[in-house]
Amino acid sequence: METKMTLEEEIRIVARNAARNLRTIRQNPENVSPDKLEKNIDYLKMMIQLHKTELKAQKNARRAGRTLSLRTRLKSLLVSILADSGKEGKEGTA
Repeated sequence: METKMTLEEEIRIVARNAARNLRTIRQNPENVSPDKLEKNIDYLKMMIQLHKTELKAQKNARRAGRTLSLRTRLKSLLVSILADSGKEGKEGTA
């Protein structure tokens, strides 16, 4: 069964795995080809940095009020539905 993940979840999982892999490579450098060692370390560091950048962007977006909570989105949806249904009821009684 395949589950759908959001981009944030995927980034979090990749970063967690990258951190674990980086620790493993540093503890056992003999398991990695010497010519690929630096490239692998750089790649893993980049993935970890991507996760940190994404977390920082989310934090800043919340501070600026750019992301709405689920409660706020549901509330605005409900208000718009009620406003529309109120207009329809008035038109029918005239």
